[in-house]
Amino acid sequence: MGKRSNTDKAIRNIMNWAEQPEWREEQAAVFDAHLAPVCDRIDINQEVLVLELEEHGYGGMLFGLVFEDFISRRLPQDDKNIIDDYLKRRGWRESVPGRRYLQQLRDSVLSLYEVVAVAPGHHCDLRDMVRDGETFRVHEHMGTQNLVKWDRLAARVLTMNGKHIFSGGILPFPREASQSLLRVLSESRKQFNKKLSRAAGNKAAAEMLSSENLDELFLQDACPAFTSIWLAHTLKSLREPLPEMVNRDGEALVFTETRFPFLAEQLEEIAEHLDAAPDWERDNPDEHIWIWLREADAVTDKPQGGMAIDTLHDGQHPISGTLELKPGVLMLTTNSMERAQHGQDVLEALLHGLIAPALSKLQTPEQLMAENETRQQGDSNRQPVDSIDPEISAEIIQNTMDQHYLQCLDESIPALDNKTPRQCARSKKGREKVIEWLKHLENNELRRAASQGQEPYDSRWMWDELKLDKYRHC
Repeated sequence: MGKRSNTDKAIRNIMNWAEQPEWREEQAAVFDAHLAPVCDRIDINQEVLVLELEEHGYGGMLFGLVFEDFISRRLPQDDKNIIDDYLKRRGWRESVPGRRYLQQLRDSVLSLYEVVAVAPGHHCDLRDMVRDGETFRVHEHMGTQNLVKWDRLAARVLTMNGKHIFSGGILPFPREASQSLLRVLSESRKQFNKKLSRAAGNKAAAEMLSSENLDELFLQDACPAFTSIWLAHTLKSLREPLPEMVNRDGEALVFTETRFPFLAEQLEEIAEHLDAAPDWERDNPDEHIWIWLREADAVTDKPQGGMAIDTLHDGQHPISGTLELKPGVLMLTTNSMERAQHGQDVLEALLHGLIAPALSKLQTPEQLMAENETRQQGDSNRQPVDSIDPEISAEIIQNTMDQHYLQCLDESIPALDNKTPRQCARSKKGREKVIEWLKHLENNELRRAASQGQEPYDSRWMWDELKLDKYRHC
C-alpha cells in the first residue's frame, strides 16, 4: 500500500471510532459549536444547512474541517483525546505512517494562509496570516490543482517525512471573509490573553504569554470562528443574485456585432464618408477602423446601480462602439442593444445607398460565460450560436481593462478610504491597503482566467506604476 492509502485507512478508522457511544456525544457537541451559531442567526436547522452546502459542493469541505477540530481536541475534564484513545486500544491495526499521520493531526491547529506562489498539482508556497511566519512550501497534488496566487484558505499543515502537507480539511476563504476573520481573531486574541492573565499570577502569565505554544493554544480555541465566518459569507454569496452588468449609460451589457454588406467597389467611398463624419474617428490612419465618439452633451453620468463597464478614448471620452471596414462588410461592435440600434440608424443615414440592411448578432455576459464553460468541458464539435469573433472579444476586453485600471489609479476607491491608489502608495499605512487591493484584483483575474481556460490579464504594470513591484512576491 502507498503512503496515501495508509493515511486514508487511518482516517476511515478514526471516523468509525468516533461512532463509539463514548465519543458520539462529544462529536455532536463540536459540530454544534461550529454550526449552531450560524443556524440560529439565519433560522435554519443543521440538516437543511448541510443539504444546501452539499448541493453546491461544500459539504465534504466543511465536514472535514469540523471533524479534524473534533479529533484534535482534548476534553476539558480529563484532557482525553480521541486519537490517543484509539491508538491506545486499536493502534496495532495501523501502519507506522498511519499512526504518525494521526499523531500529527492530533497536534495540529487550523490557521489562515495566503498563497504566495503555486505550481498546480505539485506544491504551493504559503504565508501564515495569523502567526506571521516565514513563507514555506506545502507539497500537495489534489489540494493545489485549483489554487491561484493570492488565494486564501483555512487549513491544517502537517509534517510528514520532512515535508509539509495539507490534512484533508481545507476551506477556500474569499478575501472579504478572510478580512472579517482576521479582525475577529485579532479581537479574540486580546480577550484570550486577558483570560490567561486573570487565570494565573503575573509571573506565570508572563511566562505563558512568551511561550512558543501560545499561538497554538489560541488557535485551538478559535477554530469555530473560522467556520462561522466562512459560513456567513458563503451563504450570503450563494443566495445573492449576480450584480447587473451595465455600461456607463446604464444600459444592460450585451455584446453586439452589426454587419452591413456592401459592394466591394464602394469601399473607398464608404471610408471617405466616415472620415468626414465628426462622430467617427480613425483609430489608425493606415487601417479601416473607426471609433464612435459621442457628443459631449450626450454623455451621461456613471450609473449608481449595477457594475458599470465601458471603454474610454484617451482615458476620458466614452466610446460608443468600434467600426471596421472589410471587403464586402462594414462591422459595428457595441456593448448594448441600445447603442447597436442607434449606431445602425446613424450609419444607414450617413451611408444611405452604399450599404445593405444590417444583420446583427448579440451575446450577453451570461452567454459568454456559458460558451466558455462549454469550451472548457471539451465540447469542441459544438458551434456557439451568434457568438462574437474571439479576436474582437479579446480586443474589447483588453482595451476595456487597460483603460479601466489606468483610470482607477487616479480615482477614489472606497476600499482605500476613498483615496486614489497613487495617493495611498506614498505612505506606509496606505501602501499596505493598496497592496491588498492589487492582490485582490490580481487574484480575481487569475481565478477568472483559470475558470475560462484563458490567459490572465497581466496587471504587473500597475505594481510598477505605483512603485510597488518588490511587494508583489511576498
